[in-house]
Amino acid sequence: MKLTTSSAEDTQAFGERLGRALQPGDVVALRGPLGAGKTTLVQGIARRYATHPEQVKSPTFVLMREYPGAVPVVHVDAYRLEGGPEAAWGLDIDLIFSPRKITLIEWADRVGELLPPGTIFVELSHVSKEKRAITVSGEGARAAAVLEALKTAAALA
Repeated sequence: MKLTTSSAEDTQAFGERLGRALQPGDVVALRGPLGAGKTTLVQGIARRYATHPEQVKSPTFVLMREYPGAVPVVHVDAYRLEGGPEAAWGLDIDLIFSPRKITLIEWADRVGELLPPGTIFVELSHVSKEKRAITVSGEGARAAAVLEALKTAAALA
């Protein structure tokens, strides 16, 4: 699925739609360059679960934050994770990939093969100062269900 957002608010709104399609245990791998809107998208997803967007900050220096809500959201920023996937083992993998939480990972390429099957991939890129191109993909039944829910929501909008 591919789409373009025209503002930070649009990116958050798409994040909220994506959040409605997610379930506990889902993992979303966010990829894209600095400033592409990864944290902005996370703000929209977290808003879906009763976290105020202004509370969502990129956990670059702490690596991980958890936002409470009806379904807790684990927000990982692997940007400063040095040493590739091996370094990620130093994080609490059981906490990160909990079946009772939704996990969102910025700079997911640095986590590599630790990503579980069924991970939903979201690629963000700059189109212009405000516009972002977003591509959502994934393999497996959960990823297919999320993509179908997003397509249905887009058709209803």
